[in-house]
Parts: sequence; C-alpha cells; structure tokens
Amino acid sequence: MTTWHCEHAIVATVLGGVLLATSGGWIEWVGAAAVFCGFCHASIAERLRERETARTTPSVDCHRLATWFFLAKEVGWILYFVALHAWSPLVGCALFLLYPLWRRLWRRWHPIAHEFTWEEE
Repeated sequence: MTTWHCEHAIVATVLGGVLLATSGGWIEWVGAAAVFCGFCHASIAERLRERETARTTPSVDCHRLATWFFLAKEVGWILYFVALHAWSPLVGCALFLLYPLWRRLWRRWHPIAHEFTWEEE
C-alpha cells in the first residue's frame, strides 16, 4: 500500500466517522464526498508540487501567494460550514489545514530521491 492510499483511507475513515456520529443526512453525505474528492485532488497536486520544486525553480511569479490563498480559502470555508452546521466538511477543512504539515514531516523522513520510483509514494 502506498502513502497516498493510506492518506486517502484515513481521510475517508475520519469523514465517515463524522457522518455516523452526526447522523448526517444526504446533503451531509454529498458534502463529505466533495471534501474527499477535494482532498484526493490536493494530495495529487502536492505531490506534483514537491516533484517540480525538487526538479526546478518555480517559473510562476505568483507561486508564493498559493499558501496565502490556501489559508484564506480554508478560513472562509470554516466560517461558512460553521454557520451551516455542516460538520463533515468542517472536519475536512481541518484535514486540509493539517495536510501540508504532514507532507513536510513526511518529506523530512523520506526525502525525494533523484531517481523516482512509484513505490516511494
């Protein structure tokens, strides 16, 4: 099992646990599914970013703003989901905020090798 399989399984388990604990209706299930798919996209994008950063200097001038917009987006979603009492997406926001910290820690333990093999991920 690769790292991304484990990450996705943990996120699905956490979101499923919140759904069961809050007796979420079908709208909550839709929100949890959207959060899960968003997380899957973000985990792939993070891996692409890690590889590109290791390979070359970013050529997009505004790349430094990505972190600011990421944080602003999550704060906005948190406020919105709290107002709606949408607990699964709210937990998803926490997972999104923790994910970059997890990846930095993971890369400290498992630096990117010059020769990439798919088994690393």
